[in-house]
Amino acid sequence: MARFDQSVDINAPVGTVWSILTNPGQWPLWFPDVQGVSGLSVVQTGAAFQWQSGGPTGTGRVVRVEPQHILIVVTEMEGHQATHTFEVNRQGGLFGGNGARLHYVLEFKTAGGMIGEFVAGGNPADLLKVKNAVNKVHGLAEREAGRR
Repeated sequence: MARFDQSVDINAPVGTVWSILTNPGQWPLWFPDVQGVSGLSVVQTGAAFQWQSGGPTGTGRVVRVEPQHILIVVTEMEGHQATHTFEVNRQGGLFGGNGARLHYVLEFKTAGGMIGEFVAGGNPADLLKVKNAVNKVHGLAEREAGRR
């Protein structure tokens, strides 16, 4: 299984980051390859939706929600399934500030067994998607927190 992960510290409360992650209307602003979402008004465990990436349409489902902490979404398009795990934690430790740390893991099965996994694991395009996603959430959350 190919796995890509990134973390970022965000100068915004956990609640602000969480509201971005769980607002499907904002997914096209940061979620990799998602240009539109339909059929999803509330992000809750078991919810199903459709998503668009250019011309093709895919399906997805929310498989786990731990409010203010963990969101796991599985997407599928043209036989390619991916698991997106987002974890939000308070940043700054016991005596620290009011920030958040976002950790995003993208995982998917690859064709070609061990060799396919090795090649996919070094795929800079998917690593860049994950890095861009956390950086976009970072920017959205800090702008939102700055308005308050």
